[in-house]
Amino acid sequence: MHAIASLNRIRSNLTLAWLASCLLALPSHAAPNPACPNGPLRVGFYKFGVAYRDGNGYDVDMVRELARRLHCPIASETELPRLRALKMLESGQIDLGTSTLATPDRLAYAWIFPYNHTRNMVLLHPSIHARALPELLRDPALRWGAIRGYRHSAQQDQLLAQMKAENKLVMANDEDDLFRMLDDGIVTAAFSLPTSYGRWLRDPQVAKRILVVDLFPSGETIASGLALSKARFSQEAAEHWHLELKKMYQDDSLLNILRRHLSEGAAKQMMQLPLD
Repeated sequence: MHAIASLNRIRSNLTLAWLASCLLALPSHAAPNPACPNGPLRVGFYKFGVAYRDGNGYDVDMVRELARRLHCPIASETELPRLRALKMLESGQIDLGTSTLATPDRLAYAWIFPYNHTRNMVLLHPSIHARALPELLRDPALRWGAIRGYRHSAQQDQLLAQMKAENKLVMANDEDDLFRMLDDGIVTAAFSLPTSYGRWLRDPQVAKRILVVDLFPSGETIASGLALSKARFSQEAAEHWHLELKKMYQDDSLLNILRRHLSEGAAKQMMQLPLD
């Protein structure tokens, strides 16, 4: 009996020794990347002029370059309606969003870091003859178009609220929908950024019909930002992206990305103001 017990103890010790050697042989798991602690990234884009369309644009180039520098793999890139992209950012269904204006409600669920600055112009249908804002607001033909989920400067959003109160606001699903309604006269005025309407107005027939005017010459510039979901990034993790964006501004990487999609003058204008 003692011999059997001793044999069992020897077998048990050998088994434990074998298990220990197997565990030691297993590769140790590397610490998570502090810039993307939750693993490969899910990126949400929305149709927005030369910033994003059909998988291409300066937003795509910028995100991929940031991810490369920070050694963060990208798991998926998805085109989404603007409002849905924001909702998914809030819930953490996507990690990153682009071309996002920082507003108090968005800052509650996302870290937002600017990477360019521009200004909204006003596009007018030929049925509108006013060339100043007070006259335009009195024009009985005025019907303002806006895209669901878009935000503008404070003054411009206030005007849109006024249009809504007067039942003169018509909502579009995306920029293609907005431009189509403007061309057809369903709406007669709309805000748009040069990076958005420039592609549309390259059609000479459209350019003859649609007038671009600056009705807010002293208006504030709009800062387009990279948005990181607070459900997916701590402030410390998000700051890695913020610092890398600043480096890309300082070494002209952001400017060079814009140059691929815009004229030299337009690219430089968007980079005139320093990044926060």
